[in-house]
Amino acid sequence: METGIVNLHGKDYSTVALRIKNFWSDHPDYGIESEILSIDEKKVLVKATIKNPAGVVVAAGHAEEDRKGNINSKSALENCETSAWGRALACLGYGGTNIASAEEMINKDSGDYIDDDMADEIDRLLTESGADMEKFLKYLGADALITIKKSDFNKAISALKKKLKGGK
Repeated sequence: METGIVNLHGKDYSTVALRIKNFWSDHPDYGIESEILSIDEKKVLVKATIKNPAGVVVAAGHAEEDRKGNINSKSALENCETSAWGRALACLGYGGTNIASAEEMINKDSGDYIDDDMADEIDRLLTESGADMEKFLKYLGADALITIKKSDFNKAISALKKKLKGGK
């Protein structure tokens, strides 16, 4: 995902980070504002607006997140704000032909992919073993740690532990 593009289900999705990077490069004098429309113990709703230098709103995006699941139980507000930014930027053409960002699509299919704790364990073993991240992800058929399938988790851990013990 170093390119900021993730292929899911045969379609390329750009990350919000890539959208933001490209946007700021093109429009360093514009602004992005976030507004929490609703927040409670179950859900978060955020609106993002993009304003030109004159303060005129040129795009907006909304996102809603449930406060359940491994990531959203702790970071629903942050994820919701990021999604709203990504959607607002997509309205300006940042994101190719997709409004949904890579993060949203991964979140949608989160039951298929490893969770944060699994990603942290793999990242730790990658660092300890000195394994090449790009080669490792290619071996697993993934674009980024967060796109490693749960069904490949044990394969990933075994390969990294083998490398730690001096194997290839």
